[in-house]
Amino acid sequence: MRAVAETVGVSERTVWRWLEQAKTTGQLEAGVRQGDAVSDQVWALLGEVGGNVAELRRRLAAAGGASVPSASTLHRVIRRDRRAGRALMVEREPEWPGRAGRIRSASGA
Repeated sequence: MRAVAETVGVSERTVWRWLEQAKTTGQLEAGVRQGDAVSDQVWALLGEVGGNVAELRRRLAAAGGASVPSASTLHRVIRRDRRAGRALMVEREPEWPGRAGRIRSASGA
């Protein structure tokens, strides 16, 4: 077992767990991991809040969602989806505290 574990880069315990799963399920290949996902409704809500993940999480919690993911999980999943090409249709400009009404002059001052 040790040689197999070293060859594939996992612990010996993982190899034993794989063997037990193969015996139990009869399946030799690794299962497909589902991972976290953002539904189309949540993605639309993200667009409504201007792409602000913290505000998205607050709204999901306020709506009484059964299990609201952590902020870091939401950031990771949304970043992964955006990198994969999922477009975010923003319905309003994001709000930046302290920047409302600021106008930059042409000289940059």
